[in-house]
Amino acid sequence: LRSAVTHVGCGFRRNGRLQEIKRTNMKNIKRIISRWLMGALFLGLLSACEQEKTLMYEQAAGVYFYGKAESEYSFVTNLGGDVYVQNIRVVTTGDSVNYDRKVMIAVVEGDTNYVNTARPEQYQLLEGIVPAGKFEGSAAVELHRTKDMSDSTFIVHVKLVPNEDFPLAGFDRRYFSLSVTDQLTQPSNWSYLSWYFGNFSVSWYRFILGVLDLPLIPFDIEVPEGMVEWTYTELDAAVAQVRAALYKYNREHPGEPLRHEDGKYEGDEVVMP
Repeated sequence: LRSAVTHVGCGFRRNGRLQEIKRTNMKNIKRIISRWLMGALFLGLLSACEQEKTLMYEQAAGVYFYGKAESEYSFVTNLGGDVYVQNIRVVTTGDSVNYDRKVMIAVVEGDTNYVNTARPEQYQLLEGIVPAGKFEGSAAVELHRTKDMSDSTFIVHVKLVPNEDFPLAGFDRRYFSLSVTDQLTQPSNWSYLSWYFGNFSVSWYRFILGVLDLPLIPFDIEVPEGMVEWTYTELDAAVAQVRAALYKYNREHPGEPLRHEDGKYEGDEVVMP
């Protein structure tokens, strides 16, 4: 009898452990299935988003301003010219096509955050283009020099507008701000030139251009017609020429070294790295 009871007790314990193992296995299986379903759902949603994005780029022809939506141009760099065409880079959505597409712009009006100070005679909006087979092109504004630009800066804000080629033009609602003047201003390539010439001021920049007898430093920048962009060797030679001129100036003015006469570093001695 004792043996029988022991046998039954052992049987209950074995059965209990088996049931516990089964329950544990079921929990693990449910957990695995749940994770699998969540993963499948996530992949499904991701796939749907990608398909939606793909469809948008395949079907929706749009165009938007690329990069920083502002630029400043000075006629000082135009070698005496009175007209300059400012190209504004744009990028498309949708697929490319086998023909040129027109890019249209208009002046922003009625927005107190974007007030135009340029007069109509100081600019003309031109038809831009995205060449056949390309995903980027340009809008264009023709700038006209006027006498009052010698002591003032004028600004015009433009926006992309839909047309037959780009029904979604300007979908991101970004405007491009274009400033124009006939004064010497910090050039767009100074972020690179600063490694060679140091801090910027108009007076220091004027000194540099006077030494080089140039309207701008033609390196890492769009150069006007009639100029050729420098190589690194030519830039190094120009830097050496300016350094020598700065040394000569300071030697001829003992105790009164060349200083920045304007801007953030006004009063500081000009120092080349």
